[in-house]
Amino acid sequence: MVLAKNEEAISRIKTLALHGMSKDAWKRFSDDGYKHYQVVEAGYKYNMTDLQAALGLHQIKRIETYWQRRKQIWKRYVSAFQDLPLEVRDYDEQECRHAYHLFTIFISKERCGISRDDFLDEMTRNNIGVGVHYLSIPEHSFYQNKFGWKPEDFPHAAKIGRETVSLPLSAKLTNNDVDDVIRAVKKIITQ
Repeated sequence: MVLAKNEEAISRIKTLALHGMSKDAWKRFSDDGYKHYQVVEAGYKYNMTDLQAALGLHQIKRIETYWQRRKQIWKRYVSAFQDLPLEVRDYDEQECRHAYHLFTIFISKERCGISRDDFLDEMTRNNIGVGVHYLSIPEHSFYQNKFGWKPEDFPHAAKIGRETVSLPLSAKLTNNDVDDVIRAVKKIITQ
């Protein structure tokens, strides 16, 4: 689902979401009879099913409440980890309205005394679900074979891809869940 205020952007998104077909394509099955359409640019098959749309419309009512909860958890993480040798990013609310969707930390063996993968294993042993986001594009065999890209040609991207961890961040997390995450991170990083 995409929400936008700009009518021009909405119109283009609708076109891209249905194979790049002109807006007349939406009317081709209407009661007024068949309408011809043009493919005006290369598009995709990204239109939702009616069921997905119904669920999305129902969830819109909770957007602000869930956003506030994720922000609260985010701020707790930033505060809890400020004295650890992690790289943690926070955002200036004057510059953007962050979605607070993924809370990432960067685990550098040099700074933290543990590799990212060992950190992931330890978090799992502590029953904390974590995510890896993501190896850099040049580290994947498709791009290496197709374009000849090498990770060493993109050292910053490779470093970020090898150090990034996503911690649990959901409006459904309880305060105890967040405490468990904070405790586990502190225990592992300060060993």
